[in-house]
Amino acid sequence: MKRSRRSLSLGSSSMARLLLAGMLLCHCATATLGVQRQPINSAGGHELRGTTFMPALECYDPYGRPQKCLPEFINAAYQLQIESTNTCGEQGDNHFCTQMMNTNLKNCGVCSYGDHSPAFLTDLHDPQNPSWWQSETMFEGIQHPNHVNLTLHLRKSYDITYVRILFRSPRPESFTIYKRTSEHGPWIPYQYYSATCRDIYSLPDSRAIRKGEGEAHALCTSEYSDISPLIDGEIAFSTLEGRPSGINFERSLELQDWVTATDIRITLDRLNTFGDELFGDSQVLKSYFYAISDIAVGARCKCNGHASKCVASTGMHGERTLVCECRHNTDGPDCDRCLPLYNDVKWKRATSTEVNECKACNCNGFADKCYFDANLFNLTGHGGHCLDCRDNRDGPNCERCKENFYMRDSAYCVNCNCDPVGSRSLQCNSQGKCQCKPGVTGDKCDRCANNYFQFGSHGCQPCGCDSHGSQDNTPACDAETGICFCKENVEGRRCNECKPGFFNLDRNNRFGCTPCFCYGHTSECQTAPGYSVVSVTSNFNKHKERWTAIDPNRRDVDIKYNQYSRSIGTTAQGNEYVYFQAPDRFLGDQRASYNRDLSFKLQLVGQVGPSTSASDVILEGAGSKISLPIFAQGNSIPDQGVKEYKFRLHEHHDYQWQPSQSARGFLSILSNLTAIKIRATYSVQGEANLDDVELQTAHRGAAGQLATWIEQCTCPEGYLGQFCESCAPRYRHSPARGGPFMPCIPCDCHGHADICDSETGSCICQHNTQGDNCDQCAKGYYGNALGGTPYDCKRCPCPNDGACLQINGDTVICTECPVGYFGARCEQCSDGFYGDPTGLLGEVQTCKSCDCNGNVDPNAVGNCNRTTGECLKCIHNTAGEHCDQCLPGHFGDPLALPHGKCDRCSCYAAGTEQDEQSISRCDQVTGQCHCKPNVIGRDCGECQPGYFNIRSGNGCENCLCDPVGSYNSTCDRLTGQCHCKPGVVGVRCDQCANYFFGFSVDGCKSCECDESGSKGFQCDQNGQCPCNDNVEGRRCDRCKENKYDRHRGCVDCPDCYNLVQDAANVHRAKLANLSSTLDEIARTPVTNDEEFEGKLRAVQDKVAVLAQDARSGSGEGGQTYVEVINDLHKRLDSMRGHLESADALQQNANEEIAKARSNYTQLHEIIDDAKKELQQALDLLTDEGTQALAKAKNKSVEFGEQSEQISDISRDARALADRLESEAQYDLKNAKDAKDAVEKAHQLAKNAIDLQEKVGVELRSEVRLELDQVKQSLGTVAQTSKEALRKANEVYDAALTLLNDVNRQTQPDIDITKLKQEAVAANERADLLLRQINELADGNGNLFNDFGNESKLANVVLKRADAQKKDDIELLARAKAAHERATKAVEQGDNTLKEANNTYNKLAGFQSDVQRSSEKAEQALKLAPNIEQDIVHARNLISQAGNALEGANKNANEAKNNAQEAQEKYAEQASKDAELIRRKANETKVAARKLRDEADQLNHRVKLTEVNIFQLEDSSTKDDNLVDDAKRKVGQAKANTQDAQKQIEKANAELSAIKDELENLKDINTADLDKLENRLSVVEGDINRLNLTGRIEKYREQRNIQKKLIDKYGDELAELEIEVSNIRHISEALPAGCFRRNRLEP
Repeated sequence: MKRSRRSLSLGSSSMARLLLAGMLLCHCATATLGVQRQPINSAGGHELRGTTFMPALECYDPYGRPQKCLPEFINAAYQLQIESTNTCGEQGDNHFCTQMMNTNLKNCGVCSYGDHSPAFLTDLHDPQNPSWWQSETMFEGIQHPNHVNLTLHLRKSYDITYVRILFRSPRPESFTIYKRTSEHGPWIPYQYYSATCRDIYSLPDSRAIRKGEGEAHALCTSEYSDISPLIDGEIAFSTLEGRPSGINFERSLELQDWVTATDIRITLDRLNTFGDELFGDSQVLKSYFYAISDIAVGARCKCNGHASKCVASTGMHGERTLVCECRHNTDGPDCDRCLPLYNDVKWKRATSTEVNECKACNCNGFADKCYFDANLFNLTGHGGHCLDCRDNRDGPNCERCKENFYMRDSAYCVNCNCDPVGSRSLQCNSQGKCQCKPGVTGDKCDRCANNYFQFGSHGCQPCGCDSHGSQDNTPACDAETGICFCKENVEGRRCNECKPGFFNLDRNNRFGCTPCFCYGHTSECQTAPGYSVVSVTSNFNKHKERWTAIDPNRRDVDIKYNQYSRSIGTTAQGNEYVYFQAPDRFLGDQRASYNRDLSFKLQLVGQVGPSTSASDVILEGAGSKISLPIFAQGNSIPDQGVKEYKFRLHEHHDYQWQPSQSARGFLSILSNLTAIKIRATYSVQGEANLDDVELQTAHRGAAGQLATWIEQCTCPEGYLGQFCESCAPRYRHSPARGGPFMPCIPCDCHGHADICDSETGSCICQHNTQGDNCDQCAKGYYGNALGGTPYDCKRCPCPNDGACLQINGDTVICTECPVGYFGARCEQCSDGFYGDPTGLLGEVQTCKSCDCNGNVDPNAVGNCNRTTGECLKCIHNTAGEHCDQCLPGHFGDPLALPHGKCDRCSCYAAGTEQDEQSISRCDQVTGQCHCKPNVIGRDCGECQPGYFNIRSGNGCENCLCDPVGSYNSTCDRLTGQCHCKPGVVGVRCDQCANYFFGFSVDGCKSCECDESGSKGFQCDQNGQCPCNDNVEGRRCDRCKENKYDRHRGCVDCPDCYNLVQDAANVHRAKLANLSSTLDEIARTPVTNDEEFEGKLRAVQDKVAVLAQDARSGSGEGGQTYVEVINDLHKRLDSMRGHLESADALQQNANEEIAKARSNYTQLHEIIDDAKKELQQALDLLTDEGTQALAKAKNKSVEFGEQSEQISDISRDARALADRLESEAQYDLKNAKDAKDAVEKAHQLAKNAIDLQEKVGVELRSEVRLELDQVKQSLGTVAQTSKEALRKANEVYDAALTLLNDVNRQTQPDIDITKLKQEAVAANERADLLLRQINELADGNGNLFNDFGNESKLANVVLKRADAQKKDDIELLARAKAAHERATKAVEQGDNTLKEANNTYNKLAGFQSDVQRSSEKAEQALKLAPNIEQDIVHARNLISQAGNALEGANKNANEAKNNAQEAQEKYAEQASKDAELIRRKANETKVAARKLRDEADQLNHRVKLTEVNIFQLEDSSTKDDNLVDDAKRKVGQAKANTQDAQKQIEKANAELSAIKDELENLKDINTADLDKLENRLSVVEGDINRLNLTGRIEKYREQRNIQKKLIDKYGDELAELEIEVSNIRHISEALPAGCFRRNRLEP
């Protein structure tokens, strides 16, 4: 059966269509091994009909711009060897026949070896002289399923456009074209040809691929499978024909890979036959074979658009091959990759629109190659990831050091060299420090840290060194053994034990432990309980404090006290220098000062070039002396400035005490310190000042810090006491009384005592023994006490257990017979005793003492008869059997004890009566002498009262003193001068003295003649002074009627006064008439009752008229006495009203005080609210700051290694948050300072009100001006302080605002503005409170002014009352008594003042203590409760002072009330006692002078106060200048702050933009992050240029300066308060009737 055949003709139009489709490929030019391949249209005969291919295209245009380039289009198969799996003639000659159109004609031939080799497939095809390749025939088995492969190795990638095959035999019925893209890659079907595609290849017959299907697979077509033509049948396979994406080839990666091939294989599967092979005819079988005359592959070198030609190259194994001559920074045989350092963008084929040139990587010069990193490109926009970074670099751009390396400041990466054993990882930080395992340290983690040892894989083990005992208080140990490095006196593996002989492991002790002193008796001791740290100080606040000065010869040198600097000083008198010598309280047992400091301040005055010595500071004690130069222990040489010196009392050679001492020697000196000498002068006639001497020590039971360096010794056997200073029972010091340093040895008591005296060694003997060593028998015993047994001593055979003595063996003699006995056995009475002990003369009588009443000599022998007891030798002027009588001429008590007292009569001869023998006799019992007339006394040695002149020998004479002019009848016993009353003179006091008159029982009165109105100062006996013309009065102290102006001679009054004189004369006439009537009545006795009654009525009428006239007339001074007294009562009532007004004002002041206290309470509440708000703001800051930090950390984790900038920002945020917290705490402290200022203002107002309440009425007129000045100065200083505080707050607020602006740069979301507003609001509230307090003070000032007006009115009343006091002497006498009581009140006030001063000193001490606690402080917020308690304590002290002042005020008020009572009680008696008042006028004048002197002294003190106020005003002026300077600095700071704020706002805006970009960043792009990093760097540089830290520190310094100024103002305020307090105490101390007396014209 004959199969149907398709037409074998291939039209030119079809071929052109296939070839034009292939022209869309990108191609390259290439060359074969040394031979340039022929182009398609060359003479090789391979030019396709009607086809024109794009010529080669250069990679750069004429302008040098890159463009897509194309190699030359060539026949890639030309002259390449094709491998064939079957070739005729290779196995021998093959016979074959060629098919002809005529089946009867056969053209047969023989194929020998080489006739049709595969080389003819790719040679130059010449149609006129064809050559071909030919396989064996079907006869040799060439038929399906056997196949023949023809393999073409192009040896380079090509972009295949077509494959053209020209058959010499009929085209096969089925064959396949394969390709592969690599030398050893799989063969990929390119195209199937078969008349039966489905049967042979299981593929449908298809010429094109439908859209949507994969285009990179082979099709099967039957178009070229017909047997005709029998010769020169052609097949042209176009790689892109029938593939829809061929028109968009540049964008189809699939087709780009499809056309790429390095090898072509043609597999001939089935021969095309006529079907006659089935008969097996050999001739027929030999006519079927494969024969191909030419194979052409139209292609361009595959250079991906990056090369315009291919060039020959030598491969790695020496083979020759073709490679693209790459451009556009590409590399590889096919330009299929970028050059090693040009992978910043992903490699792509060049297209007509995009050159896709490779870009250089940024490796910072540290790498020569890189690769494209897609992730990096997505993050940064740059995909170049550098490889093989040099210089130990790593990172996409070699921008960082590689793992386990770090970068130095020189940008050079150095190996971390982290020790693999001690490091957690081998990577270190930016400073090269590795992350160490526990206990490991060192930059490389290569050693154990201090206090760690045993370096190993798990780190280091803790040594557990005790810091108290470690060297320099830094725990450290041997890295191998773990043994700690201890201080000098410390031992133990962990340095936690003192060496033997030491105790008290103390961190503050350089040597660790203190040596046990214990007087050298033991080396075991421990810390004694109950001791506290104290200091013996001399601050010289009031006096020299018993300090002295001596020269080297121990001669005293004068020492002076400087009350201004409160120091002591001395001056050398010559070349010898002078030492200050400490008083006793620095001396004695000062062992507690061991290893403590001796400090003082020394200033040289006028000493140039001081010359030091080795003995500038000397300690003497225990017979030794040590010293050192003044510059030892790091101190400086003294000079003109005040320098502080401190010396450690320790024997270590570093402390330079000479001669060197052992610890025991040094402690021995301190145990009995006898002198501390500090050299004062260092040049000739030098002068020096000493101040603030302090010796650190410890006392038992004192309050304060526990002192742990005092020893409690563990005494060995035989010792007792805290320091083993005493011997235990049964022990004593050897030698005796050798002191505590001597050893204790057992007592030597020969077995007769258990204990002995520890100092003397005297035994407390037993067993009837005695003696220091019990080496003698006790009294009443005899024997040998050295035997050592309890029975060594036996009782003596003597009465009353008397002592005895054993002699000559057994002979015992009593040595201590009872009193009155003697003899070997005490058998006789001794001298001075009598009796018969043995009964020799009768009955036995015991020996009794002779009773001579002590009137015999006990040392004499034979005082009495030993048998009868009669006294034989009486003495003491006694006589009788028992010496019981006095001798004649004596008197006394002969029986007195201890002996009789019979004394010779002792009489004054001139006053005693004598007998015939001129012997003065006296009473035998009393001894009273017999006196002459008018003589008295036991010895008649004095005159009777009123008598004198006992020496006359005739008795005493009468004094005859005038009873009127003398106080009594006595007189001087020698001269007879009587005791005269005031103003009286004369031996008998019988006349008035010059310028006195009125001799009376009260003495004589002073004339007191007025110097202006008198002619002389001597008055007559009636006291009338000699008056000038027109002057009258007893003292000539007033002009006559109708006369005035005594100083001008009493000139005439105006005529209008004549009427008054006439009326007065009428009244005088009536008085004269009345007087004459009374005289007549006296002369003429009444004889007629009626007449008498009539006259009496007439007289009564006249008296009534005169009384009425007297009431209406004028007395002395123009008023009657009644009117004067009434006027006095009115004035007193007026004064009482004014006092009531003052009480009302005082009540108002108390109400104002209550208001102030209420405001003070409100102030506390507001301050507490401010504290709460600040604490809430602080808590909010802490919470939100923590949350913000957590967010920043989460962001840092999210961004990973690419977000280190965010981590830095987060850390900065945390630091700034902490700083803000610190500023908030400082703001809280500022609020507390404001509170303190308000409290001070309140206290000032309270003091002013108290002053208002307590100033005495009499003193207000004198001190009003001074008080106003003080108040004005106080107001000025307070205003200045307030202004300074406000400026300081402004500076602080500006700095805080600046800091808050900086804080807003951080990423965390912190509401800084709100916090700042709250803080500012709190400050404003505090300022408002301060203003309220000032307003309150101003209000009290108005009250002060009102009270001043009332005081002036009261002063007017007092002046009027003063005029009356001249006439009211009794009232002033009573006032004098009140003055005495007021004096007591002054004393009480002084005591109160002292208490107030003590309270102030306590407060001052409290203030200094608070300031020192504040310098140890960095933790002010934790100490706030303690400070509040101290403030409460201070308030209590102030309250106590206030109570004390109120007590003083109460005393002054009592004095005032007493004076007031005196006025009210005794004013009514003034008229009755007028005469007595006039008599005591002189005494009143003396008292007034005394009061005036006191007022003058007060005035002097007020003037001193004025001087102080002027000084304060000068100081205030200086303070104003400081405030102005502060204003200027604040303005400058404000300008700087505004400039910085602008820069910060700019930086803040940039940071906000960066933050927004970070938040909106979707894809992490390295380039974008680099840009953000650069922007951040710019912002950081701007902020750094602002030098915010420096400015803030500068503001803090300014704030500290302002704080010091405020403290200074506070001190000045305190001084002013003291001055005001002094004035107040002066006011309270003055009595209620005392005021300044001005000399007024009479």
